[in-house]
Amino acid sequence: MIAHHTLARVDTERLQRGVEGLASGAYAITLTRLTEDEVSAYVANGDGKSYPVTLTAVRSFCGCNDSQFRGKTGKHAVALSLYVIRTPETAMQAGVEMPLPPPDLTLAKTRPGWGFAA
Repeated sequence: MIAHHTLARVDTERLQRGVEGLASGAYAITLTRLTEDEVSAYVANGDGKSYPVTLTAVRSFCGCNDSQFRGKTGKHAVALSLYVIRTPETAMQAGVEMPLPPPDLTLAKTRPGWGFAA
């Protein structure tokens, strides 16, 4: 299972941070894709920042600085791995893609006089 591969690669400090964050309820996980080959989700921490996380059998990918700059498996990947292991109903849905969240289509303000050519 992908989650077990991820947990086997993580160092002790990041494992502890991921476990503590998930156990305390500091992380909110929104699963977006669950197949036999990969698990993808958004992991939001207690500060309200949300990071995209993808787990594969070979590597984990996360949008946080720790993962991107150090190239290590981080606490967000640990939290997602533990979530998949601890949540039987999502584990039973392996092979079924979860729908993506709806896009944010809110309009932004533009400068006066700026517009598109018709």
